[in-house]
Amino acid sequence: MRSPLARYLLWQAPGWITVAAALAALSWLADLPAWLLPVGVAAVVVKDLAMYRIMRPTLDPPRARLLGARGRAVDRLAPVGYVRVDGELWRAETTADEIAAGAEIVVRELDGLTVRVEPIEPR
Repeated sequence: MRSPLARYLLWQAPGWITVAAALAALSWLADLPAWLLPVGVAAVVVKDLAMYRIMRPTLDPPRARLLGARGRAVDRLAPVGYVRVDGELWRAETTADEIAAGAEIVVRELDGLTVRVEPIEPR
């Protein structure tokens, strides 16, 4: 598996190629200066590298950030329903008898796109 930075750069590469092609076409059609192509592509690459820090959390595999995460049941889980964890809606299963809508939960397992959750007992 590639590192998150490598995956991010591969994701951005088609945009860089598109910008280079568009600037090359503009340079040829509108007789723009030759230096515009490398400077324009460099500006887009620098912008994307600066954005990596902001985008980094979205590149983490779900398992790493979901296990142990807390959330809230969107609807009644008896035993299947939906929960919201970190602002994302997930299909959930529980081994408990039932979890009421609005109850706090904690993620214990991840199986594909389904999370297995347990209720958090109020203190």
